[in-house]
Amino acid sequence: MNRRASAREFVDLAREIPVLDVRSPGEYLKGHVPGAISFPLFDDQERGEIGTLYKQVGRGAAVDRGMTLVQPKMQRMYREGIAHAKKGKLLVHCWRSGMRSESVAAMLAVSGLDIIVLEGGYKAFRNWVLQRFIQSYPIRLIGGATGSGKTEILHKIAERGSSVLDLEGHADHRGSAFGALGAQREVMPAQFENDLAWELQRAKGPALWIEDESRAIGKLHIHADLWQQMKQADLYLIELPIEVRIARLIEDYGDFPKSELLDSVAKIKRRLGGLRYAEVTEAIQKDDAETAVRILLEYYDRSYRYANKDRSAGKVQVLRYPEFDAEQIAEDLLALGQ
Repeated sequence: MNRRASAREFVDLAREIPVLDVRSPGEYLKGHVPGAISFPLFDDQERGEIGTLYKQVGRGAAVDRGMTLVQPKMQRMYREGIAHAKKGKLLVHCWRSGMRSESVAAMLAVSGLDIIVLEGGYKAFRNWVLQRFIQSYPIRLIGGATGSGKTEILHKIAERGSSVLDLEGHADHRGSAFGALGAQREVMPAQFENDLAWELQRAKGPALWIEDESRAIGKLHIHADLWQQMKQADLYLIELPIEVRIARLIEDYGDFPKSELLDSVAKIKRRLGGLRYAEVTEAIQKDDAETAVRILLEYYDRSYRYANKDRSAGKVQVLRYPEFDAEQIAEDLLALGQ
């Protein structure tokens, strides 16, 4: 009999023991336990076929077809599965801790490994994820207009051992019309929540540092409960001279192809207005990055001021610097935010 673990215990174990997600590749893609290995018992087509049989004919026919499909895979799955084990243990789950996880767990247990099945499956894990967002956290927000180096400062704080939640990093998006430039992957909404909950679970210390964001980061959204906490948190606004910010933005975005930059500007064409849109696109075409960035900052600065105009909860503290020094700013924030 394989041992079962609650979602809470499973998460603790999963930080050290490999997780085999035996759902179909499509299910895994929509969202999975961070770090879990896709180890499908059935591919997407096979899963669909079995599901149809179950609904139209019955459980017996579905089980029989499933056994037929699995039999040729068993030796390969057995060898690959036990190869993933660590310290003689493996974690296994499917959607609701049903036949898929039990079948794979039973097969792998023959090897003598300690196989632990997630009670309630991925559905139970998702419930655990959503519970993380209603917990209370000592949030400190790093704010500042576009080009203030907030993400770099956040990383410097993390390097010093303090807890951070890198929203843009988990979203693989920089949070503006230009945010998708250089993105390496498309993050699914459920996976975004899974990854954030995973980080929130291990947050410790007197402060949890988060970059001040709008609720939407590209196509993703911060969970409503976490967003409400962020709106109530203390905000530390970094202010840098506009020339410093322009230089930083040119360094960050100047090497992207013109076509990609123009596509990004087109996303905010209506909000920029016809004249400014024409001026920005002309500047990009002429390789006049400074003019393009200066015009865009007028729009982004106004938008940022508007987003914070009604802020009443939590204190707002402004930190002004003549130059950008992420190390120094991180140290100052840590001293202020304890």
